[in-house]
Formats: sequence, C-alpha cells, structure tokens
Amino acid sequence: VQQANYHLDMLLSDERLSLTSNDFNFEWVDLQKLIMTILKQNSAIFINHQLVPQLEDLNGVKVLTDRKWLRFCIFQLLSNAIKYSPTGATIFFKWKNNSLQIIDQGIGIASDDLPRIYDNGFSGKNGHQTTKSTGMGLYLVKKITDQLNFKLEIKSTPGQGTQAILYFPGNNVQKD
Repeated sequence: VQQANYHLDMLLSDERLSLTSNDFNFEWVDLQKLIMTILKQNSAIFINHQLVPQLEDLNGVKVLTDRKWLRFCIFQLLSNAIKYSPTGATIFFKWKNNSLQIIDQGIGIASDDLPRIYDNGFSGKNGHQTTKSTGMGLYLVKKITDQLNFKLEIKSTPGQGTQAILYFPGNNVQKD
C-alpha cells in the first residue's frame, strides 16, 4: 500500500506541475523541522533497513520556498538514498554554502548514466536492477527546482554513494 501511494503521489505531482497555474505558497521554511517531519513519517523504513539519518549544521536554517514542493523534493531524494543504500548505512543531511546535501553510502550512479538522470522515465543501470525504480523521481525534482528558482545537482561515484544537492539563492536563506 505504501509503495502504491508513493507511485500515485508521483503521478499526481507530475499532473499538478504541468498545470499553468501552480499553487505555490512561498514562506520561510525551517529546514531542520521539515526534514525531521519527513524522517518521522518514514521511521519504519529506516528501522526496516537499519539505516541511520544524521543531520549536520541545519539548526536555525530557514529557506524561502513552497513548503509542500520542497517536502516533495527532499522526500524523493531521500527515497532514492534509501532505495540504493546498503543495510546499516548512514544517510547524511548537511547544510553547507546555502545548500542542502543529502548524501548516501549506496551503490552510486554509473558515470554514463549521469547525463540522463533528469530525463522522464530514465532509470539507468541501477533502475534495471530493481522493480522500485520509475525513472520519474529526479525528473520531477528537477522540474520543481526549476520552477521554484533553486538548483539541483547530483554527484555520484559508483560503489561509494550519491550526493544530491539543493542550492538555494542567498536572498532566500536565513541562518540564526
């Protein structure tokens, strides 16, 4: 049921984004609180996979954006980190230079797949190893970040892990 809800949410999100009048509601979002909420909602998955979340330098960070769509982006990037991480691994959430970094210790992405990871439906070599890959997640995150005026970058080393980075414009960041 959880997997079906996840896929349905992705399809509905794609439809909502394609509408010409998006329902963006910009506000100051406490990044640490948002991430903690997402982690609590997914605590069973972390326990099942014996994964450990670690937050660094997020205290007091606020970003000006749409809470619902930022939540979708973080959840999707976290979902990928979970999907491709080995049992017992740590998933890091770090704040550095106006960017949120989600870093896993998973299988990584093949270098020849990296140029196509934002293409709709592209699941790459890793996606062919699992039935859980739709090839829509990074496509949607990229589409959202483009519309919300922040940037997504994915860095990866096969066998070592992946780093998903959300860069926020300086005037959209507050740090207490």
